[in-house]
Amino acid sequence: MLQAYRAGWAAFEHALTDANPEDPALMATMVAPQLTGVRANLLADQQQGMVGRGTFTLHPKIASLTATTATVVDCAYSTSVLVYAKTGKPVPPITPPENDGVQATLVLTGGTWKVSKQTVTDGKCAPGS
Repeated sequence: MLQAYRAGWAAFEHALTDANPEDPALMATMVAPQLTGVRANLLADQQQGMVGRGTFTLHPKIASLTATTATVVDCAYSTSVLVYAKTGKPVPPITPPENDGVQATLVLTGGTWKVSKQTVTDGKCAPGS
């Protein structure tokens, strides 16, 4: 299940590099409402000529687990920034690398764990926690 959480982040990170809301990895790792929200954000970035650069370093922990639902908490170290695709210049406001608090809900769908909801609180967690 933590592998599924990590796969969701990897799919997002990959899709962000070219702001592709139709990246097949998104559907493979997420379901609504998370999938819907991520696609909407990527489409908006694409329409504004923005893409993402940087990475996320994850430290996930299982907070709760049932047969079909799991909650994961994380303190993800983010170096991710939006840049203009044509120039490579950062999109203001520029956020320095930070530790972001994450709470994700995963659901078991067709035998596969997928992220159904994720909340990220920018700059709000202790490193590595």
